[in-house]
Amino acid sequence: MDNQSPKLSLKDTVYQQLIELICQGKLLPDTLFTENHMISYFGVSKSPVREALIQLCHENVLKSIPRCGYQVTAISSKNVRDVTELRLYLELSSLPKVMENITTADIEELKRQNQVRLVNPEKKDLWIAWRNNYQFHMTVVRLAGNEQVNNAMEQAMTTYRRAYAQLYTLKKDVIAANKASYHDFFVSSLEKHDVFSAHEYLKKDILFMEDELLGTGITT
Repeated sequence: MDNQSPKLSLKDTVYQQLIELICQGKLLPDTLFTENHMISYFGVSKSPVREALIQLCHENVLKSIPRCGYQVTAISSKNVRDVTELRLYLELSSLPKVMENITTADIEELKRQNQVRLVNPEKKDLWIAWRNNYQFHMTVVRLAGNEQVNNAMEQAMTTYRRAYAQLYTLKKDVIAANKASYHDFFVSSLEKHDVFSAHEYLKKDILFMEDELLGTGITT
C-alpha cells in the first residue's frame, strides 16, 4: 500500500513556494514584481505561475496592480486581531477534547518542546522562536483530533507567519524566551487536568502574541 502524499501539481508547488518567499520576508509588502519575474525565478511555464498568482490574489495575500505587476498585501492590525479572535475560538474550544485525549507521552512531548525553547535563548532569532511557538500550538490543537480545526488553524498560523515576516524587518529581538512562560503553566495545568487554568494560560499566551505583533509597527 502506498502511503506517500499525493504529488503536488506545478501550480500548487509554485503557490507554496510563493508563500514561503512571503513568509521568509523575501517578498515584502512594498516590493513590486511581475509574472515574468516569477516565471524566470521558478523556471516554469506561464500557466502555473499565473494560476498561483491569481489564487493568492483571491486569498488577499497579493494584489494585482494593472500595468505594474503584483504586490504583497501588508498585514494590518485588523488582520492580526481577526486572526487572534479565530485562534481563540479554535484553540480554546478544542481544550475539552485535548484534555480528554491527552496522554502522558503527549505531556512529555509538550514539555520537551518547552525545553527546546530555553536552550541558548540568546542565540535564537525570531524565526527559531516562531517555529517553536508554531510547533507547540499545532501539537496541542492536533490532540483534539479534528481535521477541520487543524486545517483552519494552519491557515490562521500562516497569516501570523506573514505578520512575523513584516515584524522581522522592523525588529529582530522580540519574543525572547523567558525562564518561565505561559506555555509552561499551560502544560502544568494539562498535566493536573485543570481545564480552567489551562484555558486561562492558553488565552493569555495567544493574546501575548497579538500584543507583540501589534507593538512593533503593524498598525495599518
